[in-house]
Amino acid sequence: MAIDAVVNPDLNVLRAASQRKDVREAIDKAHVKLAELRFHEGLRRRWEEARAEAGVREATALAMCEGIRITVDDLRLLSMTPNGESPDHVADENGMTEGERQGSRHLDPAHALAVGIWRSQWNLASSFDPMNTRTPVRRAPRPLAALIATIHRDITSKLVEEGHVDARLSAIPQDPHAISYAMNLLHADLSALACAAGLIAHFRIRDVFTPASAAVGAALARWVLVSRGIDPSGVAVLTAADALDQAQASRALAGWVMGDEDGLARWLIHVAQSVEYGCDVGIDIARHIQAGKLSASS
Repeated sequence: MAIDAVVNPDLNVLRAASQRKDVREAIDKAHVKLAELRFHEGLRRRWEEARAEAGVREATALAMCEGIRITVDDLRLLSMTPNGESPDHVADENGMTEGERQGSRHLDPAHALAVGIWRSQWNLASSFDPMNTRTPVRRAPRPLAALIATIHRDITSKLVEEGHVDARLSAIPQDPHAISYAMNLLHADLSALACAAGLIAHFRIRDVFTPASAAVGAALARWVLVSRGIDPSGVAVLTAADALDQAQASRALAGWVMGDEDGLARWLIHVAQSVEYGCDVGIDIARHIQAGKLSASS
């Protein structure tokens, strides 16, 4: 949904919008829910399992936003299949199962992209600081340019393996100005949630990378919330709400396109509410892991 004629919002206007009372209230509610998730009993010892499941849920939501017909159970199974090969019962874009494709075990482009999105989420979560250790552990930070390139390389990895995408197109920004604005967002004097909201919007509106620019932005948003201590659990599923109601997400995103304070405030409130919902999904994950039974709901 790239819109070439759109002017990137002024960061001073974005900062002003983030300070509005209604926006601050929405962000405060998100912070309360994030704290509830952080201290959930189910994350005390099994936080690694919860992060892994959150990655599957987030990847499924992002794949759905890319127009891919896939379920949490489908992607969970694909993530556990050697080399991401297609299980017999997972249907492709045309509704054909593996058996119906006469035994070919290659993935169609849609499911190959879904596997790549999951890989990006898995590898990103693997870089997060561990939780609940006796001695705090801090991983060495990666340069931002390398982090962004790695995310897109992971997203396109299965597409490249299957021959659907030229490897030379992987991890290469489509527009230097678009990647420059993303860097400005990351370095700007913004709250973590406002920065994350800006990244989500920018990578959805612009084809910063292709394919799946939006999945890169969502991964960066997750990284921002975790690395800045807002979601140390790494279990909030940020895109779950937008996958359920993509029309509402598009209406809210129009506020970012407008670029004025009112429009940006509307988008920031939407993202704060999405974070709240993502925390509810994360709490559901923690609860079911604690009980020893995962729920497929997203």
